[in-house]
Amino acid sequence: MKKVRLGIVGSGFGLYGLLPAFNSLNSCIVVAICGNRTKRLLDYCQSIGLNNIYDDWRLMLEKETLDAIAIAVIPSVQYAIAKIAAQKKINIFAEKPLAVNVLQAKELFDLAKKNKITHVIDFIFPEIDVWQKTKQLLDSKALGKLKHISVNWNFLSFDIKNKISSWKTDIGEGGGALSFYFSHSLYYLEYYVGEISKIKSEFFYSKEGMNKEEVGVALLLKFKNGVDGNANLSCNSRSLDRHQLIFKCEKGEIILENSGGVVDNFTLTIYKDGKKETLKSNDRTVNNEDERVKIVRKLASRFIEACVRGEQVTPSFREGLRVQELIEKIRMEQI
Repeated sequence: MKKVRLGIVGSGFGLYGLLPAFNSLNSCIVVAICGNRTKRLLDYCQSIGLNNIYDDWRLMLEKETLDAIAIAVIPSVQYAIAKIAAQKKINIFAEKPLAVNVLQAKELFDLAKKNKITHVIDFIFPEIDVWQKTKQLLDSKALGKLKHISVNWNFLSFDIKNKISSWKTDIGEGGGALSFYFSHSLYYLEYYVGEISKIKSEFFYSKEGMNKEEVGVALLLKFKNGVDGNANLSCNSRSLDRHQLIFKCEKGEIILENSGGVVDNFTLTIYKDGKKETLKSNDRTVNNEDERVKIVRKLASRFIEACVRGEQVTPSFREGLRVQELIEKIRMEQI
């Protein structure tokens, strides 16, 4: 079977997240990467025999014969890359958020549809095994109908901890607590519950940074199916490190949570009929890989298989656009 020829853009997560994930797939061959020629990048590429290294993504798209591209750069640049790739009918694996604003996200979605390419967004959390088990429990109504969902996500981001002003802290570049981190939550809230119909929001800002970075968001939610919810995120939490989802159902409660990791250590606890059952994630990090690689690999595999078959899978640019719409709605619906 012909292997999908893939190019990667990005020398951060593109290098330590996307490259090992895609390079491990039998049906894919990574033929080029574009990024800063750091020692880390050059050494890793040499170790896996990847010799086509570019400084300019435009040149890579021009010179290489690519079936697909995986992107991990700032949203404004991702928009520019994805726009040209879509016009060239190159399949696209993109990071979140998809773009800086709704107009850009819609343009990319429309281009992808017009040119009939496979497109995926790297929303990783629902790929975790116990997250998928939670989805099965909710869909089957094993604990009755869902009544309420709560999200509590607290951690200290690298940029805030080290007082770094970067695109990740710049709302205008697609950063900030809501766009950069909580875009994950906006996707998985609708993945679990359905369409959000009403939102009220409150934002929190750093008192230490020079630019008063956006470091937290609190939401009151109403879903189209009548479920209520609340969601809180802080990327400036000095004492608490947790990612917790609480599902209150008619006949019990489901708690999905971890501490001290991004995707590692998640447990699923089910309370029903006075009994407690706990399931631990079986997803395991191998070798010295970043913990996210094992989860990205699942999405990457689904993406590559869809490229081979000429099909579409989720999460796609459609979901990326929906999240972008929610981001803008939330910024307008402040309490």
